[in-house]
Amino acid sequence: MKKYVLAASVAALASTPALATKFQMQVAPAGQQVSRMEEGVAAVDDAMQSSSVRLVQADGDFKKRASIGVVVMNNGSAPFNFGPENVTATLADGTPVPIITYEQLAHEERRRETWAAIAAGLGALGNSMSAASSGWYSGTAHYSGSTFGSFGSTPYSATTYGTATVTGYSAAQAQVAQSVANQENEANFERMAAQNAANKKALSGYMRTTTVDPQQMFGGSILFDVPKAAFQAKGDVPVTFVVTVSGEQHKFNAVFHRL
Repeated sequence: MKKYVLAASVAALASTPALATKFQMQVAPAGQQVSRMEEGVAAVDDAMQSSSVRLVQADGDFKKRASIGVVVMNNGSAPFNFGPENVTATLADGTPVPIITYEQLAHEERRRETWAAIAAGLGALGNSMSAASSGWYSGTAHYSGSTFGSFGSTPYSATTYGTATVTGYSAAQAQVAQSVANQENEANFERMAAQNAANKKALSGYMRTTTVDPQQMFGGSILFDVPKAAFQAKGDVPVTFVVTVSGEQHKFNAVFHRL
């Protein structure tokens, strides 16, 4: 048994560095592409006949998930639809980098809200039950006493002692506890509602499929998940992003720099 425990511990320690790995993304222009800066973050422009695309690298450190900025310009004469489904990415060994759509993010948020509501409901129930039971009290009392007297001309004395259990219910105490519990429950639900609102507002910043008319621009943030192969690789990890617009493929070379 000790050998199995030791082996499991060694395996857990061995996997820790990979899980703790952080990356920074670095994009580099190729061919006729142009390097730019977008509010202090590196970006690359790629222009073709019918479309132009700017890819803004992920800002800051990231582990499992990060976002890039993508801006498209319709240089053609017909409108086209553009969204996260137009962006793909692969590592140098062909491993796909999952692109996360708005619909996936919305589904994750709904699931998180469901579990948060269940947890808050159970917490509120626990607080209310605890408050209701707090009105009950119990305790013990010790008593003793002596008696003296006589039977005819014969005197006597006796000593009695014992323990008594006292129980009862204080409605006032229960009411105070319930009031405190109600305040705590209300505060918890308000925090949950505020968190839900903040998350939904953050979702609005991610790209959703939109029609881009001729001579118009459109852009937004697109999330991606870092595949396990990137954590298992040694050193920096090359990655290629491909943005497909009206049949034109804009390829961007980048590197996940291991920190």
